[in-house]
Amino acid sequence: MLSVTKRKEYLEYIGCKDVKSFQKKYMRSKDVDGKYGPSTDKALQSVYNILRYGDGFFNPSEFKCKCGGKYCTGYPAVVSVQLIKNLAFLRKDSGKPITIQSGLRCKTWNKMQSGSATQSRHISGLAVDIYSSVLTNTKAQRTKLVKRWYSFKKAHYAYSDTSNMGRSVHLDVNK
Repeated sequence: MLSVTKRKEYLEYIGCKDVKSFQKKYMRSKDVDGKYGPSTDKALQSVYNILRYGDGFFNPSEFKCKCGGKYCTGYPAVVSVQLIKNLAFLRKDSGKPITIQSGLRCKTWNKMQSGSATQSRHISGLAVDIYSSVLTNTKAQRTKLVKRWYSFKKAHYAYSDTSNMGRSVHLDVNK
């Protein structure tokens, strides 16, 4: 968990005056209690990483677990700084929006996803599935992006064109 000093620094960067205001803005209403615990810590670090390293291209809500708060707070893990940096570079380089189709996943939501690995990197904040009209719209674009991903810092794995991916590409990084 973040130290009190780091916590204050992150809250200030994000523009929240305290833990409760952060929780109100980024967490489920039932999790708003003004207390700083593990769930708030993961959410705060994730939001900070996205806003600090995403070059303004991404909204933290894009990375939240798609269970909609049914099984988790939305931020079951901390989103990787390197993943965000790599995505921001892709976005800047392409000049077109990148849509996060799937970011963080809680274990329950992950189990419900067709073809998802039991130890999916989405659970650890190390993976995303993206769509972009200039990066993933055609098979040739997806193939090119998958190959290109391996030149990025800490790139671990990338794939596309499985039966459940549609025009999206899975990208992940090492810790």
